[in-house]
Amino acid sequence: MLTAFRPYAEVELIKKRVLSERVEILIPKGFEVMSEQQMDFNYARAQSRPSVIYTNSKEASLAFTYTDNTADQDMIDIYANNFYKTYAKQFKEAKWFSNGVKEVSGRKVGYLELMKPELGHEVYQLIFFTDVEGKLLMCTFTCADRQKPEWETVAKQIMGSFRTNE
Repeated sequence: MLTAFRPYAEVELIKKRVLSERVEILIPKGFEVMSEQQMDFNYARAQSRPSVIYTNSKEASLAFTYTDNTADQDMIDIYANNFYKTYAKQFKEAKWFSNGVKEVSGRKVGYLELMKPELGHEVYQLIFFTDVEGKLLMCTFTCADRQKPEWETVAKQIMGSFRTNE
């Protein structure tokens, strides 16, 4: 019997509750919360910094940014359009894979999937967002371009596991 060649190890996902238990999501096993010092270093020049970042020692990361922006389910399509326009303008060299709005666990979730230049190399990002308790929550999965084959499916599984406890 022939078995399909699997170039990458299966990534085990575990259920986590984030943002003070407001959100339940699958996160790759072995991902740890980034330290405050590491976040300060990584986001020293950024206008805003994620609320929490899970990472596996710089190979890949999943950042959660709970914003002050007002949001509800009716606004997700508008955010999706605006974010796409903003990113397309800001990252003219980006390679787009998909963007839009899909239903996840009965809720509208907007998303952007792209490869963009960052600090001299390309990074794969799956950015997804929805409203949580009247505010916009942004989640960003990032890995190096060469790791996209290994992480793309995992990133989409993470987005598909998103649940709010509202």
